[in-house]
Amino acid sequence: MQRTTVEDARIAWARTPSDARRDTGRALIRALAAELAPGADLRFEQRCVVCGGPHGRLVLPAAPVIASVAYAEPWVVVAVAREQDARALGIDAEPEGATPELGALFAPADPPDLRGWTAIEAALKADGRGLLIAPDRVRLGDGRATVPGGAAFRVIPVPAAPGLVVTLTLSP
Repeated sequence: MQRTTVEDARIAWARTPSDARRDTGRALIRALAAELAPGADLRFEQRCVVCGGPHGRLVLPAAPVIASVAYAEPWVVVAVAREQDARALGIDAEPEGATPELGALFAPADPPDLRGWTAIEAALKADGRGLLIAPDRVRLGDGRATVPGGAAFRVIPVPAAPGLVVTLTLSP
């Protein structure tokens, strides 16, 4: 595990095989959450807001922390902050040089660059609605990402592993 602290968030990343990424992400979150909330119950819950299935936003309902996770083969990247320090956070990562097919999502406008794309995805995670909001509706500018409905997040590039573009969005 490698790690850094950005503002009020602790961020960690590790290489992992695809079939272990979920377990690795949870282990990283648990390690950081245990530092921020010693002795807290670090049980995870996931519930899809659309279908109610066991997927969607990861929460630690009995711990005073918030968390976000991103997968960028072969990396898992997580961010954790205390609830008293941040209302919301999101993290996203992409391999440097990745060329996600974004043209159709943003047409007729030009798609964002890779840093912009990670900022959009991180903001949608922080907002909690994820891709229920069309990515082309997120506005970037002046170091902020604004999601429809008024939520605005600070956009913070994260120095992580070489070859990895990581962006944190944070609402203090």
